Amino acid sequence: MRTRLSAPDTPADIELRRILDKHPLTCFVAVAGAGSGKTTSLVKALDHVVQKHGARLRERTQQVACITYTEVAAKEIHSDVENSPLVLVSTIHSFLWSLINSFQRDIAKWVHCRLEGAIQEIVKKQAQYSSRTQSKTIFKDASDLEKFRLQLQLINKVDRYSYGVGSDYGKGILGHEDIVTMVPELILGSKLLGRIVATKHPYIFVDESQDTFPDVVKALKHVVAQREGAVCLGFFGDPMQQIYQRGVGSIVPEDGWVRIEKPENFRSSRAVLRVINQVRSEADGLIQVPGRKDSSLSEGECFLFVLPADGQRSQSLEQVRTWLGRNSNAGSWAADSVDDGQGAKILMIVHRMVAKRMGFEQLYSAFHESGSKSLKEAFDEGSAWPLRPFEEVMFPVCAADSIDDPSVISAIRRKGAVLNPDMPDYGVRASLVLARDGVMKLRSTMAEAGPGSVGTSLRIAADAGLIVPDPRLSVYLDPNGQHSEIVIPSEVRDTLDAFTACDIGEVSSYFKYVRRQSPFSTQHGTKGAEFSKVIVVLDDEEGKYNLYSYEKLFGIKGLSRSDKQNLAAGKESILERTRRLLYVCVSRAADSLAVVVFASDVAAATSAIEESTAMSYGRVMTATDIL
Repeated sequence: MRTRLSAPDTPADIELRRILDKHPLTCFVAVAGAGSGKTTSLVKALDHVVQKHGARLRERTQQVACITYTEVAAKEIHSDVENSPLVLVSTIHSFLWSLINSFQRDIAKWVHCRLEGAIQEIVKKQAQYSSRTQSKTIFKDASDLEKFRLQLQLINKVDRYSYGVGSDYGKGILGHEDIVTMVPELILGSKLLGRIVATKHPYIFVDESQDTFPDVVKALKHVVAQREGAVCLGFFGDPMQQIYQRGVGSIVPEDGWVRIEKPENFRSSRAVLRVINQVRSEADGLIQVPGRKDSSLSEGECFLFVLPADGQRSQSLEQVRTWLGRNSNAGSWAADSVDDGQGAKILMIVHRMVAKRMGFEQLYSAFHESGSKSLKEAFDEGSAWPLRPFEEVMFPVCAADSIDDPSVISAIRRKGAVLNPDMPDYGVRASLVLARDGVMKLRSTMAEAGPGSVGTSLRIAADAGLIVPDPRLSVYLDPNGQHSEIVIPSEVRDTLDAFTACDIGEVSSYFKYVRRQSPFSTQHGTKGAEFSKVIVVLDDEEGKYNLYSYEKLFGIKGLSRSDKQNLAAGKESILERTRRLLYVCVSRAADSLAVVVFASDVAAATSAIEESTAMSYGRVMTATDIL
């Protein structure tokens, strides 16, 4: 059912169609607040181009390009436009690769330069060694230098480069990070490539534009500049919903571009919408209005609690839910009724707070204390490559009723090596024996669990051919194996060391969390989601994340010197980041919202919040009110 296309038009939808019909083509930035139906407007824009300009696109063998955030979102959007062959919907990595994969010479040159640069960097570092340089550093640099030089030799034999999850230049494989770095560089450095992209895709729409990499935005603008008037580049997003630090945030329109605002909110009750607007009021000034008719819009309800930041936080939160269940108009707020839509979703500031409650603290630390920014973000959104073997093969194999269950063979055949016809031929009988023995050993090890069981399980699965590890994981598990020439950055190795030392039970709890099978979540885990009842937990002390501070946002705590300097210089400040986080969290609520602030000084925090322009609404309740 094409529900998005049948939705009533908003003024933004009408304005979009007007822009899409202009000649020469015009670019735009569409800013759509939470609950506004941003994806609906995107789908309607795609459909309009297909219906109105499809004949011209077919005649010229062109496509509309739609870049979205995940594979799931891409499939959903493509389905909404009836899988039209005129629409290419893909993730940013897949889209960028589609632009460049036929330019193999340029790719080879880029890889060569990248390796040369890595070699020069190490040589320069070696020249600066002193008597205090640790022998471990000297040995690692020498080993990395040897591997980079070996890769430089091996790439001369690469006939064609392909795109995988992780890179192995010597075997012609480029990873995710390579793609988002290389393609923008090549586009910006080539007028011809920019013109070719413009010729293939006269319409390019970018979903969730606020979280798009800055260099990708710059490259797409470069494409427009090469064929001004021949490309309609449209960004659909909301700077207030930027959740990744590497995202571009606000898209600055170029001269002649059109800015479209979509202020409607079709999700939230009147009470929740008032809070949403109050949080946003000191940001970009976009005031959201009810999108539904008055007769179908509920009043809703909002509650604000300030409780002591002591060792009884979990018990206090349970008391809040019990009190809400008795005193709100929304029914049960209990955790065990979330799956049936009756309970409340509990949003924490950061994953660390959830990890503590769900039992994967060590796993969280492994990915958050290594310094690898990309692995941190991937872990937060549930897509970290070291965890993929567990999700794709190892947990499904262990969840089966027996080792002879058809699902076991299916999982290994799809994602493993031992039964994959494209992998080395072990012989059918030998393969089955190896797979069976490996599955038995893996099931036993994962059932026993315990410290270090993550690493033990991975090695069993890899040795038996039950999985095909990412090249980086492969060389970590087997330094002398087929990916031996790969260099693992120190921060990635540190992550893998800590990860493999974890208990397998923590990985199981983590997946329960990222699959939304628990009442807990964060801004990352609820991207684009909505819930009838939401509890937002604000706790600077437990969150321990210096990028955000609710105490500073509410005026409970003063700004630091660097905070004031950033504000004076017009740079992004801790206040802006925290306000965005709060906006994303409170705007998930459809009917009822409760905000719980844990503070060391309840009286001071209550007073500050009541005077704050960022949050204050209604009566602030404390522990004595909910007993």
